[in-house]
Amino acid sequence: MANAELPALYSLPASPPNFDRVGTFYIAFCATWTFLILVGTVFLVANRNNPILKIRPLALSLTAILFLHCYWILAQITYPIGMTLPVIAAYDVQYFFMGLWFPLGVALFHASNSRFLYVAKLQKQYTQSPKLRRKRPGCNGAETSWLCRLRNLDYPKRVLIYIGLGMIVQVLLTVGMWLACKKYHPTFGVAGTELPNGTIEEQMVELSRGWEWWPSALWQVIWTWIIAPIMIWKAWGIRDTLGWRTQTIGCCISNLHATPMWLISMYVPAFAPVNKYFAPSEWIHLSVMMFEIFAIFIPSWQVLRQRSLHKRAAESNAKWDTASQTTLRASSSLEWKSASLAEKGLTIEYLDKELGDRLFTMNALEHVLNENPGPLQEFSALRDFSGENVAFLTRVAWWKSSWPVTPTEDQIRDAFTQALVIYTNFISPRDAEFPINLSSQDLKQLETIFERPARILCGEARVDPATPFSADGSSGSSRRGSDGTADSSGDWIELGEVAGRVQYAGKISDAFDSTVFDKAQAHIKYLVLTNTWPKFVTEIKERRRSSETGRSDDTGMSDSSLASRVSHLIHSLF
Repeated sequence: MANAELPALYSLPASPPNFDRVGTFYIAFCATWTFLILVGTVFLVANRNNPILKIRPLALSLTAILFLHCYWILAQITYPIGMTLPVIAAYDVQYFFMGLWFPLGVALFHASNSRFLYVAKLQKQYTQSPKLRRKRPGCNGAETSWLCRLRNLDYPKRVLIYIGLGMIVQVLLTVGMWLACKKYHPTFGVAGTELPNGTIEEQMVELSRGWEWWPSALWQVIWTWIIAPIMIWKAWGIRDTLGWRTQTIGCCISNLHATPMWLISMYVPAFAPVNKYFAPSEWIHLSVMMFEIFAIFIPSWQVLRQRSLHKRAAESNAKWDTASQTTLRASSSLEWKSASLAEKGLTIEYLDKELGDRLFTMNALEHVLNENPGPLQEFSALRDFSGENVAFLTRVAWWKSSWPVTPTEDQIRDAFTQALVIYTNFISPRDAEFPINLSSQDLKQLETIFERPARILCGEARVDPATPFSADGSSGSSRRGSDGTADSSGDWIELGEVAGRVQYAGKISDAFDSTVFDKAQAHIKYLVLTNTWPKFVTEIKERRRSSETGRSDDTGMSDSSLASRVSHLIHSLF
């Protein structure tokens, strides 16, 4: 008898697939877009060692895209095949995807984007001093206080913990409200939450809205209208060459419409004709598509663009390798003086057409590194997020220049201690904030010479080499004595800060000499030549053109149009 009193929706039979023109479009569009996403994902994974992608948390970003795209697919097939399921089962799937799967994907995606701010902040250290790496301050009592342990974790790991805690709350709320709401299971639940009587259309509308959906809406509002604007504000002043800022700001802006339009389309009757073909959740999935564009296709385009610059630099260097040695050395002192002044920001006249592609050669790069690496160092750290490369080159050059002609044993130990600073600051995957990109063979060779002395002087590794960005700076760290055994002092030593006061007294490898860093230096120098240096030269050229245009437009500044101002704003954004 009780079953006879249930609303008619619960006894509604399943419908056949709806492959009309709209349904066919959704299926074709879903398959095509999914194929493009798959191709883009494969491209990113295949090029994951590219400097543009290597610094990104690619695994985290692609995991978020996986979550979001699965929900996107579900929305695209709702119109053609959604009604082939029992109505209640179909809305159960939508409810749990909307309440759990989608929020987790958005949270992971914003965690991935937040790494951009973290990396940008850490790279600033290379503009302060290319010699020393700043140690993040911690707090005491990490072994006894969970709060202190949490504070000592690096920012990305703390973000993931906060997201995990938030998802636990979200799961409890989503499942709890589903159990309490009798709409989805009329045999149990809180009284008064039943599905009201009415037409089938009215009952289906009631299934898709109600108080049980508000935790999901609240989660979206927090990310899109609180977290996202904060990230936009923090990222606005960063001008990187990797497209990471564009990706972060673009994703944040493209998601602002989603929650308001989803709520409006559900609660405003005028949207009923639109909802028949374009479900309310599709407003959210528009932002999912924008996420995928900015997270997959923008980085892919940046990789292709970087390849073009890499090829141009490599070809220019090969072309002028012999000729430039003669031509550049024969250049007048005035020409190179102008180049040096340009690097100091005083003039950009050195980018004359007479030099042309010779600016992309190794000779030009070495001239800047020897005479005035400061502007290149600043550009690589603040714009290219590869400040460790230029800092490593300048540090090694200083170290080699200080090597005595006929060193004594004491001088060799001083040199070895300074070499340990270079190793821990720039090379060691266990110690360096941003380890330079070396081949496994070269890295293993340097580890054979420096790893054990580094552990003796510095203590246990500050980071897990498998997850260098998710370091716990305090847990498990212990300092070793001169015999290599660990003691209980529990402090990790910043070797660069004490190198002038301590000296390594242990056994030094026979392979250590003034050429120990030569292979790494040559590799990183070529990496800078083909990655950072072309961007630096290109930007200087653009500054020259911009300044010339600005001088020519000074007299007509008062007549500047609104369109030109908007164009300038868009250019500053992207």
